[in-house]
Amino acid sequence: MTRRLSRLFLGLVVSVLAVALTTTLAASPAHAARYANGPATIVNRLTGPFAMNDTIGRFNIVGTDLGVMWDNGRGEILTAFGDTQSFNGWSLLYGELFYWRSNVLLRSTDPYLADGMTFTSHAGRPGHAKRLLKPNVRREVTIIPTAGVAANGKQYMTVMSVKRWDSPGIWTTNWAGLVSSSDNGENWRAVNAFRPNGGGNKKFQMGAFLKVGKTVYYYGTPDGRWGGVYLARVDEKDIEHLGKWQYFSYGRWVPGNPDAATPVMGAPTGELSVQWNDYLGKYISLASQDVGVTLRTADNPWGPWTSGEIVAPSVDPYTGYAPYIHPWSKGSTLYFTYSISIGYQVYLMRLPLRRG
Repeated sequence: MTRRLSRLFLGLVVSVLAVALTTTLAASPAHAARYANGPATIVNRLTGPFAMNDTIGRFNIVGTDLGVMWDNGRGEILTAFGDTQSFNGWSLLYGELFYWRSNVLLRSTDPYLADGMTFTSHAGRPGHAKRLLKPNVRREVTIIPTAGVAANGKQYMTVMSVKRWDSPGIWTTNWAGLVSSSDNGENWRAVNAFRPNGGGNKKFQMGAFLKVGKTVYYYGTPDGRWGGVYLARVDEKDIEHLGKWQYFSYGRWVPGNPDAATPVMGAPTGELSVQWNDYLGKYISLASQDVGVTLRTADNPWGPWTSGEIVAPSVDPYTGYAPYIHPWSKGSTLYFTYSISIGYQVYLMRLPLRRG
């Protein structure tokens, strides 16, 4: 996100507070198996000038971040991006070099990820990936996608309304909400499933989807990168009805009450993704932390989750954030998108795995 460029360094005080608040509820013993077979490395740059995809010429994308991916159930990967830059002469009248739009979506049918991820189409007119959701600039800075899932023959995203950017790794949301698309991500409408940033709903301002059979799990975090992780679930047919969601609380499921949710992963955790991994035979999660990207594993969606291992240190690549697992990762190699603030672009990363 463009507003993130001024927040490259995390404050020491915030780090100390986050560590103090870290829950050990779901942490595994220190001798737990480690599954990373070396650090994650860059495969290719996906966006921007001279990237493997001509995102400037084909989609009018000069700079962007995130790259939230999910399988649309029809042989495509849908990838939602955050704040997006392009050239527009009118923006110069407002003292801005780049024209800015809040969110865009690209599609991919590329199954061969060893050399990168090729985008094959986009939402929008030819040559321009359109803004999916328009923010109300009187109330919010931007609207950012945080997760996506295919359910009920539709595509769903969770989005967050950003009220303001605060100190490094911290921002404040107005609300989180669910939006849906019936035309493969071309057009989106808001679902009446909003979570104001307060009470139990504060725990679910951002998150990650995991679909197991007909059950949709949602791993929620507060706004920013410093909270714990909470878990909700719902039958996919009821995904649009918040009153039918259940919340994991001290080992049991509580219906309709997000206040009851207790952490399943410790703080500080932000911008996470969760998937089942056939190679390891475990559920896996990647998340942003102040020290880098953390890999966690569990035998069940609700855990217990391991305390995690660092697979991409915060200094390599420098200023990285938001690791989102590619759903088509196979075998002993895990692929994920990763945003790097310097240059403001999205990369595809490779993480070698080993069975513990």
